[in-house]
Amino acid sequence: MIFKWLIKLRQLVWRSKKFVYVAIGDSTVEGIGASDSSKSYPALVFEKIKKEKKRAYFYNLGRGGARIKDVVELQLSKTVELKPDLVTISVGANDLRHRTKLKHFENDFFELINTLKEKTKAKIIISNIPDVSVAPSLSMLVRFLSRFVTGRFNRIINGHSKHFKCILIDIYTGSKIYGRKYTGLISTDGLHPSDKGYALWANAIIDHL
Repeated sequence: MIFKWLIKLRQLVWRSKKFVYVAIGDSTVEGIGASDSSKSYPALVFEKIKKEKKRAYFYNLGRGGARIKDVVELQLSKTVELKPDLVTISVGANDLRHRTKLKHFENDFFELINTLKEKTKAKIIISNIPDVSVAPSLSMLVRFLSRFVTGRFNRIINGHSKHFKCILIDIYTGSKIYGRKYTGLISTDGLHPSDKGYALWANAIIDHL
């Protein structure tokens, strides 16, 4: 009797639906600044997913230095091919650095989300750009200017998230609050999140799973 029950249980496990999680974006997706890639926010999110989904698969397509056009040109088609159930996106900081024109950023961001909506059934979770003015590696002038420019880019991200009914993770507000209250959230490179910072980011996403 017990043996038959175990066989049935095994069959149910094997029949469970495959769940695919794809993370796309820039160095924060890749996990630059963390002590190990397993400490990046996508890896921590997947760790949670694995506890709930028996057949879970994870693909991290994020690359350091990626701008929105790079995500569209180099990561989008692969994401669609993988038929994801969940997509997380973090991009925009490098567009600030390279002074991408707002109109170009808006057009590319629209194409990214619109394509994912049309060609996949994935839940889409988008993180906006953190407040880079809290980064100690930047000069006072750059910090001051970054606040103004970041706000303009985030209005585009926030607007498209609302329009396409995606989940928005407000990293900007969170980084302002936590950056003042807690130490050790930025890595030794003075720019990227530390293990602690990525853990907070992951928890914000996990709350929506």
